[in-house]
Amino acid sequence: MDRDTLIKELKKVLNSGKVLFGLKQAKKALEKGEAKLIIVADNCPERSKIADWKIPKIFFDGDSVELGASCGKPFSISVLTIIDEGESSLLKMVKS
Repeated sequence: MDRDTLIKELKKVLNSGKVLFGLKQAKKALEKGEAKLIIVADNCPERSKIADWKIPKIFFDGDSVELGASCGKPFSISVLTIIDEGESSLLKMVKS
């Protein structure tokens, strides 16, 4: 999936779905079975551990500041957890 498509889909999910920001929130959502997909920034400190998680994931081609900016947030985001994809098609894109 190219970066422009990912950013467009991120904006859809942020407007119509439910997401959580940060590594701690991702771990909690994963434990509860709520997480459907995670998006991980290049410079996430636990990137190698996250690679082993049994959940669909997208490794964002950029650092946490760029991921935050792509989400329209004024802060860095190392991990974005999708709980409800809303009107986006991120889950379908990952599975195909």
